Parts: sequence; structure tokens; C-alpha cells
Amino acid sequence: MKKKLLTLALVSIFAFSCNNDPDGPINDPNILINTNAEELSSRLTLDGTGVVGITNISSSGGRILEDADEISLILVSQAPSPVYEGKILRATHVDIDGKYAYVSYNTEGSTYLGGVEIIDISNAYDPKIVSQAIFKNADVSALEYRNGQLFLALAIDVDNDEKATEPANLGVVSVNDGQFTSDFSIYSVAGFVGTDVSTASDFTALVSGNNGLLTIFDINQNVSNEFPMTDLRGVDNDDNRIVILSGSEGIKILNSGTLAEVGSIAIDAQEAGAKRIIQIEDGRIFVAEGGEGAGIYRLSNGNLISKIAIPINPENVEPGDIVTNAVSIDDDLLFMANGAAGISIADVDDEDEFKLYGILDLDGSSNFVKNEEGFVFVATGAGGLQILKIQEVDEDYDEERCEDLPKYEGSDNLNINTNESEGYGGTTSLKNVNIGGEFLFCGSLAIQSNLNVDSGGLMEVYGSFIFGQFKKNTSLNVGSNSTLRLSGSTVIYGDLKLTSGATLEFVGDENEVYIYGDVIINSGAKVIGNFNEPTGKLD
Repeated sequence: MKKKLLTLALVSIFAFSCNNDPDGPINDPNILINTNAEELSSRLTLDGTGVVGITNISSSGGRILEDADEISLILVSQAPSPVYEGKILRATHVDIDGKYAYVSYNTEGSTYLGGVEIIDISNAYDPKIVSQAIFKNADVSALEYRNGQLFLALAIDVDNDEKATEPANLGVVSVNDGQFTSDFSIYSVAGFVGTDVSTASDFTALVSGNNGLLTIFDINQNVSNEFPMTDLRGVDNDDNRIVILSGSEGIKILNSGTLAEVGSIAIDAQEAGAKRIIQIEDGRIFVAEGGEGAGIYRLSNGNLISKIAIPINPENVEPGDIVTNAVSIDDDLLFMANGAAGISIADVDDEDEFKLYGILDLDGSSNFVKNEEGFVFVATGAGGLQILKIQEVDEDYDEERCEDLPKYEGSDNLNINTNESEGYGGTTSLKNVNIGGEFLFCGSLAIQSNLNVDSGGLMEVYGSFIFGQFKKNTSLNVGSNSTLRLSGSTVIYGDLKLTSGATLEFVGDENEVYIYGDVIINSGAKVIGNFNEPTGKLD
């Protein structure tokens, strides 16, 4: 039976093997389990990791600005798509809870083949894939974690899996400490594909595509209610309200207890088979609306709050490739996956004046994004699954000079001349920095491309310092008779060079240092202070 697929175009390839444990908790020939974290994590790569640039776009004319960024993001890892028997699996959804991220996969075309991976993100700069389940006869369209269980929206090949009576299914599995700890339970519903799933304290909501059906399950996975609607793509809830998104009929707002309709929102018809995300946050509904960008509506009545357009229109790109496929909102920070127009970021705290930060400098078409708990997962056409960390203001330091420092609001290229002294605080992301005088920064500082502390210069960072990009010709140079003084967390993805007479000094007793680029320490240069540096580059 052929099905409609909701896919994300990921083209990176990496082979893997499956090791089903006959004595383990899962005994299903259609599901292959791999818990070899070393083997699974070998797919993760540092290529291109480091400080991610943000292209700032003015609100008029699409002009590129060169202002420093108020938000900094670090690409900590990339994961090419898994491959099973020569077939590429493609990421469809991500959920994050605590130290683990959960990723679902399906396969483009008529083949039923999907998966779920669990990624340990407890060390933000060294994630590990710790478990994998491959579904030989099912796609996994979406997933959500709640209270020790994963809930999956599935499309199952009923001709090859006797447990399913319909292609659209809810899957449920227990997980603990990064491992699958029970069999996968399957619950069939009407429809050709389960497209999305959303959980609450006392129910689970599953939507299925084509003819379309919202199915409500109680805590024992018994069907308690249904609501038909064609071409359902997405679902979310806030316990009292359920919102469902149809590609052809728009949005319905339903009472979660009775499924009585309490509101509706008309949006343009969406491309057939395309994934679209709907999310509730702080009494607002955020919707990926294809070529219209993102729509933001009031949950209580469905009234439009605002539309956020796709900020750029790349040349020589088909209009159908410039569409908002997904939105993700957390702590008032909205990420939009805009296909060939990349990932855009906006602060939506002030409804009267949203602030657009710009476009992330990531390779490939962006088809899915998840922003949660300080992490951002992006599925892109060229880069596979990309894992980013949002740098928050780090105020864990004891330095009197850090009090009442102003926020930096200048160019992303900072130059401090000899005999000049400047100090700033907060969170800032810069492109190039040259220090000839004295520079003090307290908080979280990221520098993307190049940093030079010239002869006689002094640069001090208290809090969090991230520099460079891995294997992208970015360099941090500390000159003769100059000092780079750091306190807190330091991650260097580019190359580090200490010339003769240079000093790299760590202040305090709790300095964590990761260095991924090459290190050159010339004779006469010195590294002093207390620090923990697992990468061993400063030994």
C-alpha cells in the first residue's frame, strides 16, 4: 500500500549496523535495537562546528547589517543521516527532555523504513548517540517524550506487520537513562499515516493524514474520542485546548475534554505531503504557513497577533523551496525553518514589536527546527542533523569590575587600539576582534572568525568564551608580551597560537577548557593558572 509521506530532505549518508539483543526488553523482528554508543556516535562529526554567524537583515530593503549579535549559537556537532541496507533515513522530529534528545526518522518514497535515536546531550560540547531503534516496516513521522515514555506517530506497512490493522498508528515505548526498556506497543487508527502526536497529563492526541482523524487516547491507550478533519499535519495542546492543523482546511481550536470546536483559523492551503508544525506557547499559537512564513494567533479566540515573513528571498531558487516548514518557540525565542531561505530567529516577547535577529549561517536547505532547553536541532539538506547550543549569559564569576558594565552595541568587527580600554557585559557574538589596548568582557562572548591580542595588549573574559570554527581557517593569536586572561568556560574550535612572550592565564579554580583546533605554543610563551582541559591540547 502506498502512503503519503512527510519527509525532511537530508542527503548525508553513513552506514550502521544493528545489534538486537535476544535477551533484551524488546523482542520484535520488525524493530532492530542498537545500544553500542561508540559505534552510533561515530556518525557525529566536528566538521564546521564552532561559532555560528548570524546574518542580520534590516527591516527595510533586505540590507545586510554588520552589527554585533545579541544572541550567540554554537554548532556543537553534526550527524549525517543513518542508512539501513542502502536506504537513507531522514529526520522528521526532535523532542528534548533533560539530558536526552529524541530524534525520529522516516524514508522518502514508497518504502516503509524509519527509526528513533536517543542522544545524550548532558555534555553540550560532546553529545553521544546512545540508542537506536530501526523500524523495518514503519516510518516515524513525529515523537514526544513524557514521564518515561516515548509516544510515536507511525505509518506501518500492514502487509508486513501483523500487529497493525491500519497504516496510521500510535506507538508507545518506555525509556530510561537513554535506553529503550519495554516492547513497542502499537495502536492502529483510521488513516494512511500518523503525522503528529501531542501528550498531556491525562491523554495523548494523534493526528493522521489524508482522510484525516484526530484520535484521543486515555492514559491506558484506550480511544476516548475522535474528531475528523482532512489532511491533518500537526497537533499540540495545553491540557485545556487542542489545536490541529490541516493542509487544506486550516486550524481548529478544540476543547480537550469534549473536542467541541471553540475556534478556527483560516490559512492558505499547504503543499501536498509537506510537513508543517503547529505549537502552543504562553497562550499563543505558532504555525508554519509555508510561503507565508510564520503565523502567530491568540489561543483563546484564534485572532491574528502577527505574521512573520521569511526575511530573505535567495536568487535562483524555486519559489516552492522558500517556505516555512517548521517553527519552534521556547523562552520567547522563535526559530523558523524556511527551506532554501535558511533558519531565521526572532524574539517575540513584545507583541507590539517583534525583534528579528537574522539568518543562521548554516549550509543546506532547512526543513525542520527544534528549539528547547537551550539546544537547537536543525535538519538541513546538505548538513544532515545539526546540533546547536544557545549561549546564555554566564554570571558565575567573582570579579568586582564586572558590575554595571554596559552591553556592547557596536560593529561585529571590534578594534581596540593601543592606549584604549573598553569593557562590556551580557551576551555578544562578534566576527573579528583586534586588541591592542585593554578589553574586559563579563558574561558570554563568542568570536566567529579571528582574534588577535597584539603585542602589549590585554584581553580578559569572565564567564563563557567561545572562539572560532573547526577546520575553517579561524585563528586566535596572542602576541609577544600580551595576555589573554580567562575565567570560567572556554571552548576553542579554531587554531590557537601563542607567540614568544605571550601569556594565556586562567583565573580561579573551576576553569573548563575544550580545544578542538591546532595549538602552537612558541618557546617563551606560557600557560598559567588552574584549568581542566580534557582534549589535552595544552599539555
